[in-house]
Amino acid sequence: MANSTISTNAANLHLYYEKKLLSTLEPRLVLQPLGKKQKLPKGLGNVCKWLRYAAVPESITPITEGTAPAEIGFSTSNVTATVLQYGQFAKISDLLSDVAIDPVLENLAERFGIAAAKTIEQLIVAELDPQSATQFVGAASSNNTISLGMVLNHKELVEAMIRQKAAFIGPHESGSYVAVLHPNAEYDLMVDTQDGSMLDLRKFTDPKQILNGEIGRMYGMRFVVSDKMSTYSGVGATGNDVINAAYVIGEEAFGVVELDGNSVKMINKKHGSGGTSDPLDQIATVGYKIHGFAAKYLDNATKRIIKIRAASSL
Repeated sequence: MANSTISTNAANLHLYYEKKLLSTLEPRLVLQPLGKKQKLPKGLGNVCKWLRYAAVPESITPITEGTAPAEIGFSTSNVTATVLQYGQFAKISDLLSDVAIDPVLENLAERFGIAAAKTIEQLIVAELDPQSATQFVGAASSNNTISLGMVLNHKELVEAMIRQKAAFIGPHESGSYVAVLHPNAEYDLMVDTQDGSMLDLRKFTDPKQILNGEIGRMYGMRFVVSDKMSTYSGVGATGNDVINAAYVIGEEAFGVVELDGNSVKMINKKHGSGGTSDPLDQIATVGYKIHGFAAKYLDNATKRIIKIRAASSL
């Protein structure tokens, strides 16, 4: 029987490190799971496509008994996004591998998982921010008119949700409208002392019901927190207030290329694999690659996502 060595178990070690990366990545994805998933099969180019149906108008004219009404037309349109790759890697010397006290590859796998999650979330925010409808807190009409005390509150969140309902935009596919908060806004809502303003935090019997980053539910909304939400500079009361963004997301708002086990890869190159570029077998590399990603607002210039800008008491 052949001896079981590191070299014979290289595939198992790689799988272990990849699981480490994914176990760190997946819980940190807050916005990505909220997107409408779309797969891009191999061999079909680098453009991902979502199909949108135009709204069907209401019909308030009674039909004649025994007579079929006139048929109506309907239309569809394609929303497309170009899929791109992202990734990072680090070099590990043979000496570091031999003398390091801590497990270098294991720790790097976790750090790369965090970096990949931040990359994906930031790419989604970069797509959604300029496309979303904007709502300024209180009586403000721009970042410069938001003063220090004008913080996010439940009234603003409910107003955004009602604006979506008035535009015939239903709840997110999770079953509720979803509010995505900056951590500063989470604080403001938690310490809000107005009647009925306390977040309705719950203990769920089925953990699968909880969205990544979810902190509570109230008013038919689910509240999640993402540290990648945008911040802006404003004049405000102190002359340099930081403005935070929060999203209220309705149905079919944005799409993402579906991330599965093959979409984010952990890639290891062992010492001795570099050929003439590494003549003394001194360098190994480890990294991650996001093998094709795109995010797309699916209904441009609508209220499917309302972005609320507010200051924070923090």
